[in-house]
Amino acid sequence: MDEGKVLVADFVAKNIDKIWAIGKQVVGVTNAVIQVKLKSAYTNYLSTTREKYSKGKSFFIRNEPVDLYTYYVPTGIACGNITISAPSFRECVELSKRIVITGSGGSGKSILMKHLFLDCIRDKTYAPILIELRDLNTDDKTLDEIIDYTLDNFGFNISGDYVKRAKHAGHFCFFFDGYDEVNPTSRKKLVNQITALSKKFSRCPIFLSSRPDDVFNGIEDFSVFGIQPLNLDLALKLVEKLPFDNEIKEKFCSDLAKGLFKKHESFLSNPLLLSIMLLTYGENAEIPSKLSIFYNQAYEALFQRHDANKGGFSRKRLTSLDIQDFSRVFSLFALQTYEKRLFKMSRSQCLSFIEKCINSLQLNFKPEEYLTDLLSAACLLVEDGLEITFSHRSFQEYFVALQISSAAPDIQRRLIDRYWPNIRSDNVIELLLEINPDLVERELIVPQLELLFSEIGVKRKVGITHATRYFKRIYSSLNIEKGTVSATHMGPKAAVSSILQIAVMHYSRYEFPDNAHFEMHHSAINKVFGRKDERVEYKSKLLTYRSPLIEQVIVSGGIFSKQFLNAGFEAFKELKYKHMNTVQNLDILLGIP
Repeated sequence: MDEGKVLVADFVAKNIDKIWAIGKQVVGVTNAVIQVKLKSAYTNYLSTTREKYSKGKSFFIRNEPVDLYTYYVPTGIACGNITISAPSFRECVELSKRIVITGSGGSGKSILMKHLFLDCIRDKTYAPILIELRDLNTDDKTLDEIIDYTLDNFGFNISGDYVKRAKHAGHFCFFFDGYDEVNPTSRKKLVNQITALSKKFSRCPIFLSSRPDDVFNGIEDFSVFGIQPLNLDLALKLVEKLPFDNEIKEKFCSDLAKGLFKKHESFLSNPLLLSIMLLTYGENAEIPSKLSIFYNQAYEALFQRHDANKGGFSRKRLTSLDIQDFSRVFSLFALQTYEKRLFKMSRSQCLSFIEKCINSLQLNFKPEEYLTDLLSAACLLVEDGLEITFSHRSFQEYFVALQISSAAPDIQRRLIDRYWPNIRSDNVIELLLEINPDLVERELIVPQLELLFSEIGVKRKVGITHATRYFKRIYSSLNIEKGTVSATHMGPKAAVSSILQIAVMHYSRYEFPDNAHFEMHHSAINKVFGRKDERVEYKSKLLTYRSPLIEQVIVSGGIFSKQFLNAGFEAFKELKYKHMNTVQNLDILLGIP
């Protein structure tokens, strides 16, 4: 008997009395027929889901799904002063039964969620249910309906009454993966559904993964853990596990240990970017300082270089498109799927999108051959069962930014206006800023900040009244809990705060205070306005510039402060002057009188 069958059998054996007890509540009796049916339902469901989530593909592993643990490297998670260096299901739920796991693109959130799902089966306390939240983009079902559909789809063919009682009994653990992949217009509804589910089935643990988002500050009882960056030891372990030429891996690991990792830790501590660097290692003398260059180098390597894991084997492409035209087609493909928030799709959908690319660009090739090239030669897409996904979501974002950068001016404006509200949940605008900074400054940063500062009444310098108005416009509440001070974001309409942050980070000389400064201020605020071991929420609409709480927050430094807002205002003025004098600056550059 293999390990999977043993684990499932052990799970059922340990929980059989509880399973039959819930069944008896539903039907009144548990005769032999019902007992067999219940046991079969759990066995089928756990076996099927374990088989699905114990295998997968990654950026490097694209052909056949392999065991998750052949490439899984435990990455730590941290919440405040609590750090779990190698997360296990038991260790997590003993700390909190409501956990949000946040991390940047490529940090390993989904792989960690699958590990915790599998570890939940090994723990034998809860039956795990994993929901890929992006499925909500193409399905009208509610979260509850998706959960029930998932159970049924994986062989848990028991009546809804049993499932409902099992939820109330705390028999399940919910894993919701990819909140940030849900259409922004649907996220508020989803948060409400998760909150309702949390209260209704309080005994069931809940894990939620996402890129960072302030919305989690407003969800009661949830502890927000951030995925920790790789250290040198973990980076070396990951490289060793990747299927690549051993000689190249050895040299790469040697260079990492000799100082390469320390010098470029901000990039190489991210699993995806570390993998991309290995892919391009030896071809590029320097590690790029921009994320967009990383993706461009990865694309070039995937398109035209030999397979370093197969002795220099070169994959032949069916289409005759050169590297630029191939990129133009894929950029349009990425744009179409991004617009619909599709990260996985059917083959027929892929072919339909490619056909539209052909018509738009007036190129001559067969959609089927281009799709084959994407899957087998360039490897920008991978097959996942009956569906097709991006090799990594970040590639979709990079090619969307590339498409916007190369579009006609009126189309650039329309696309930026359409997609900038997603700035808090993906990297499209950040990548576009790297690729074409003048475009983002001119069409986004200057007009949006001009509107913001006009609304809050700033003319010459930011004062406490302006900072208060800004806070009330961006945040719905100020939260004090466990020695920290946070705020709940208003939602998509308040995304302008991210534009302000870009202006401050890229175009001002503002320096954030150190951690000791914030700890001192937060401690002072907690002593006066907090309550021991209890979350206190102050609604922004009730705060004024004369409120003692807002006075302390606005002078404490950081993104809530008037100093930060003023740095954004100074950056805005400089950018506005720059773009008002573009023609004059060009004349000076060219020496035109």
